[in-house]
Amino acid sequence: EVMNESCGRVVFLLGAGRSGTTLLYKLLALHKDVAYFSNYQNRYPNWSYLAYLQYILNQFPEYKRRSWFKEHGNAYFNERRRWLQSIVPTPSEAESVYASCGIPLTPTDDYHLQSQVAKCLQNRFERIRRMSHGQVLLTKRTANNRRVSILKKVFPDARYIHLIRDGRAVAYSLLRVAWWNDHVSYWTGKTPREMIAKGSNPLELAAKNWVEEMKVLEQGITQIQSDQLLEVRYEELLCNPFEQLRRILDFMGVSAQKDTEFWDIIESLHLTPKKEKWMHKWTESELNMVLDLQDSTLRHWGFETGMYR
Repeated sequence: EVMNESCGRVVFLLGAGRSGTTLLYKLLALHKDVAYFSNYQNRYPNWSYLAYLQYILNQFPEYKRRSWFKEHGNAYFNERRRWLQSIVPTPSEAESVYASCGIPLTPTDDYHLQSQVAKCLQNRFERIRRMSHGQVLLTKRTANNRRVSILKKVFPDARYIHLIRDGRAVAYSLLRVAWWNDHVSYWTGKTPREMIAKGSNPLELAAKNWVEEMKVLEQGITQIQSDQLLEVRYEELLCNPFEQLRRILDFMGVSAQKDTEFWDIIESLHLTPKKEKWMHKWTESELNMVLDLQDSTLRHWGFETGMYR
């Protein structure tokens, strides 16, 4: 039986797909006091003791950097990693942990949380945190954007980080990742490949996907108390990584000073703002198509739109 105070040691990282959540997840998991779900939990969700591998890996922080990141701090692997890297515990969305306790991928409006499902998830989270020797357990899962109402019941004291990125950059990025074409989108129930075959425009689908994700995120976020929620801008994270990471660790209840090697690795990643490719790659008609779909959502989240018309 897990004591209730463990619920406050859980942090959920929310954000639309391709908003930089993988990058932020890996950056925070570099800190030795932050436990996370790894590829091992994803493959063997019932074997919580495998999280001890994270504790062992913490003794070799430089190996984390080499295994989790490519050049220029790129955290996203669009291809299979080399086998030696793939055996290193690496932050994972680990949907199988949620599924093994009976949490649905997209809950229906009338979904009723059973107490044994809640207990299963609480116990699993707490065991993984303890085996990793982490102060907090951080988990990033895109499907959690739609499950905030469930998570709040299971972990009433959990904290939430919401990472926000310009929807135009998200749409541009979505069309360039390997998983997108065959990913079943929850708001259509179909894959982009199926919809494109029936005449949908790929860019339009990617642009609309961000709008739909932000709509669901907003519904979830309104249920979270303000002191349990931290909003982070992807663009600001890249501009001021040290300042933003200190702010995030402080919110999580993790000592920013305690792990000096953490800051050395952050420095070695050379995180800098990227020139947004959509600005010069899209034609005027492509830009107008995206803005027709995203304009009000972009403005709602504080992004400038008029100057690109």
